[in-house]
Amino acid sequence: MNAHSRRPKARPQTGRAGILLSRQALEEREQRDLAPYAAHSANSRGRRYPEAEHPYRTCYQRDRDRIIHSTAFRRLEYKTQVFVNHEGDY
Repeated sequence: MNAHSRRPKARPQTGRAGILLSRQALEEREQRDLAPYAAHSANSRGRRYPEAEHPYRTCYQRDRDRIIHSTAFRRLEYKTQVFVNHEGDY
């Protein structure tokens, strides 16, 4: 078992009744709840290398997960003030 397989998988966001929210529903929630000057994921300029859209994760959620789970970021954990929450973060 390698270090990557032990990490918990990110869970998709759910609504009130525990129903899985689609990416479109999350983007609508961003438009409704975030400040007008916030960077909404629906208004992203896209990717340098095109990729298929995920059914329930926004592009910003995917970027965040790429950073959090990268080896380079994990190496910083004990060298600087990078706080990684191992439980309850997902």
